[in-house]
Amino acid sequence: MTEEISRRDWIKGSSALTLAMIVGSRANAQDMTVPGFVPTADNPLRLSSNENPYGVSRAARNAITDALQYSHLYSSRREGESKLAELLAEIEGVGVNNITFSGGSGEILKTLGLITAVEGGSVLTADPTYHGLTRYAINRNVNILRVPVDDSMTIDLDLFREAYTDDVSIIYLVNPNNPLPTIMEKNKLRDFCIEMSQKCLVFIDEAYHEFVENPDYASMVPLTATHENIVVARTASKIHGFAGIRLGIAYGSEKWIEKINEYITGSTNQLATSGALASYRDIETQDFVRRKNRESKEIVYNLFDKHNVRHIKSNTNFIFFETGIDVNEVRERFQKQGILVGRAFPPYLTWCRVSMGKPEDMEYFAKVYEKEFVT
Repeated sequence: MTEEISRRDWIKGSSALTLAMIVGSRANAQDMTVPGFVPTADNPLRLSSNENPYGVSRAARNAITDALQYSHLYSSRREGESKLAELLAEIEGVGVNNITFSGGSGEILKTLGLITAVEGGSVLTADPTYHGLTRYAINRNVNILRVPVDDSMTIDLDLFREAYTDDVSIIYLVNPNNPLPTIMEKNKLRDFCIEMSQKCLVFIDEAYHEFVENPDYASMVPLTATHENIVVARTASKIHGFAGIRLGIAYGSEKWIEKINEYITGSTNQLATSGALASYRDIETQDFVRRKNRESKEIVYNLFDKHNVRHIKSNTNFIFFETGIDVNEVRERFQKQGILVGRAFPPYLTWCRVSMGKPEDMEYFAKVYEKEFVT
């Protein structure tokens, strides 16, 4: 047998090995469909981080494998992203110059926090909400103004108008919100964005956009091509399963896209952009994930309806429910039974966020809930 390894064999073998490292091992991503798997405190179901339990699609995996043969080559920022930008521009009805990319949408949030710190001004945001931008800004001494959600746990845009001051340089909204899976009504939000963008930057994080099936919702991405001070962030981490691969998208005017590119400190990579190009084209897999997400939510809704547990109907891949006791105790009791649920989200310290796993995972969640919390 010859000891010589052909270039083709090397590429084929190395690609398979490297891809396995990228997408992770089943041993570290267990679920109730794995034969013989028993959740434990040390090897639990991950119902805590709003991840896609199905992972990246087959089309995305194949595209990533193909891209590995070029991964030793440097490429310019736009060269590796141009095809993806063209596809997304076609999907969203904006121009390619209205789009830029990052290593996860969190990088876009931090970049806008950095811009605020450097150029001055305050951030006006909801409470509670996702704090990727505000946490970063606070550490750079940016003033944060918080507007509590209303009694329905929805962001009230009239309260934002009242809270606005001339010092505000960015209004930061998350739609759907997180940890509260509620949305802002599309017409009210559109009017608000157009009005307030005359005064400051309006930034909307639409991380869970692909899961929304509510007719009262609409993306604000189209406004970014026609209004200078509106920016929208999206991510491939959720429905596309790229949480560990990292790809974020910013939509904005050419002015803001240029500014984000100037300040951003990270970059994307060929594997992420190649995989995303395939994944965004793969509508069938996206529809599958949405369908299974609905099935999982129905299991949890039925559980909570059965036991009269107050909960928020979700526009995302997670549900927020009332516990009646300290959420840290709830988390500990779930983890002892092999389930990780969401962290504490002040001021709702007797509420809990649970991410949707596969339907089989949520059946197990229901059994544990009834065992631990139903008397």
